[in-house]
Amino acid sequence: MAGPDESFAHAPSGRSDSPGRARWINILPIVFVMYTIAYFDRSNIGLALPYISKDLALTPVQAGLISGAFTWGYAITQFLAGWLTLKLGARSVIGHALWLWGAAAVGTSLARSYEELLVARAMLGLFEGPVFAATAVLLAEWFTKPERGRAFGIWNLSSPTGAFLAGPISGMILAHYDWRIMMFVEGLPAWLWMVLWWWRMPASIKKARWLPAGERASLEAALAEEQSQLASKEKSDKWWTIFAEPSVWLTLIGSTFISQLIAGYQLWLPSLLHSASTLSVEMIGLLSGLPFLAGMLGIILITWHSDRHGQERRWHAAIPTIITGVVLIAAMLVAPASVPAQITLLIAAGFTMKMFIPLVFTRLTETLPRTKAITAVVFVNAVGNLLAGTMGPLIVGVLRQSTNSFDAAFIALGAGAVLGGLLLACVGAKWTLRQQLPLQQGGN
Repeated sequence: MAGPDESFAHAPSGRSDSPGRARWINILPIVFVMYTIAYFDRSNIGLALPYISKDLALTPVQAGLISGAFTWGYAITQFLAGWLTLKLGARSVIGHALWLWGAAAVGTSLARSYEELLVARAMLGLFEGPVFAATAVLLAEWFTKPERGRAFGIWNLSSPTGAFLAGPISGMILAHYDWRIMMFVEGLPAWLWMVLWWWRMPASIKKARWLPAGERASLEAALAEEQSQLASKEKSDKWWTIFAEPSVWLTLIGSTFISQLIAGYQLWLPSLLHSASTLSVEMIGLLSGLPFLAGMLGIILITWHSDRHGQERRWHAAIPTIITGVVLIAAMLVAPASVPAQITLLIAAGFTMKMFIPLVFTRLTETLPRTKAITAVVFVNAVGNLLAGTMGPLIVGVLRQSTNSFDAAFIALGAGAVLGGLLLACVGAKWTLRQQLPLQQGGN
């Protein structure tokens, strides 16, 4: 993928890359905060896990499965996300999801047993499940191809932001209250933001009163031209043909390996720091958040660089993924000699850890018509999160229980990320479906 992509969202000739600034001011901040809250609510259990494990007498394997329960529910509604988004619209799907996941987040504080905690986490995943695909569709409906890498990059900054904030905020609450109070208080922002979402998020471009008439016309024309280029292809090449494309499967498997690292790392990092040092809960919370703060800078850098180098996505995703695995392995190998060095490397791994995310999903919306893009985003995200969210935390839990150490577990996650990066690099010169040749002739 050495040059500009060739489909979904060619910028119409003679038009500027950006019709105007109004959408960046009115759409992205609302989306950013919404997804920050979502990621905060799924991430905060990591810091609380040592206290929950003690309170509910959980084994390391059970603790790992607690995180996996989220992905079980998440996968169910991820598979329905495409249908829901096409039926109800992205704005409506996200608005209802805010109410429901807020209830599940608050309800987590009421869990009295391992089984009840599993149910609460599964319900949180169930209600957050449609949000990713709905957000991808929403941004694709508001931003053209030359803008989309930046828009998706800004959106994806919200996940490390949520993970970063979950550390120090949860740490401060746990320093004074128990984990139940923490879960209850941290579940409330979803309900508060739901009110703003319905008030400020337009149902369509035509209903955006803050959008100047000239910008509205330019945007609608640009988006219409993008879709018209694929309209005939969409009629002859049905959405289910994505399952016959090797590049989709390579993208899924490669993304799953690095997502497995993220899931295990995110859940168990506070426990690793707790076991390896005598740091206070506030300091552990801050250190647990720093890798995700570094990740925000990484996403900004990689999306900026990708957009300015021919909108190249493949190597911009593969190389940082490999680096993440190598750095995490190095962190475990230096652990006996220097805890400060280990912490430094763990934070450094966070810088490249999530660089691949906006690039993978930007590329899907750039190469596919709307219906097929939704299907591809849902498929890769749902299946990848189900496998990674279950296996990542569980691998750490099992290896920790059997070795009484985090070293082997984190090395295994790092090795998986290296393999995942190599798979992403092997997708091909074009990270795309068969767009120029008939299906029976094969692809690139």
